[in-house]
Amino acid sequence: MFFTAIAMILLGLVFLGIGIYQVHSSKADETNVAPNFEPVLPQGKTIDSLGGWQKLNSPSGDVFYVFVDTVSGVTVNVSQQQLPGKFKGDLTNKMTELSRAYNANNKLDADGVRVYVGTSAKGPQSVLFSKNGLLVLMKSWATLPDSAWIAYVKSFQ
Repeated sequence: MFFTAIAMILLGLVFLGIGIYQVHSSKADETNVAPNFEPVLPQGKTIDSLGGWQKLNSPSGDVFYVFVDTVSGVTVNVSQQQLPGKFKGDLTNKMTELSRAYNANNKLDADGVRVYVGTSAKGPQSVLFSKNGLLVLMKSWATLPDSAWIAYVKSFQ
């Protein structure tokens, strides 16, 4: 009875190890991807220095790519995708509609790039802008001053 219990525990640990390996392997595959468009990155940073891309799908099936950066000591998730087709003919109005959906009602100007910022009651912020035919959505883990957002958005090339 004792040896059967030990054998079952060891077998469970083997299966757990295999499961962890498979999860780790699939995560590695998801992060070793590159967008099928020319992304924008903060000046002086490479995607390797940012930890690589992660490819994700929205509930509607749109593909977007994410990296994680730090702005003034605050972690920021940055996602990018090609502008959806409906945005191309009416960018200003579609960005305004999207900003409302994110409750991003604070409008900033970063050298001609319209930036929409929304701040939740608990501090995280949602930031949206469009550049070079891309839709960029960012989520900070804490509140940043407008000047930090403007400088960060201006650094994207």
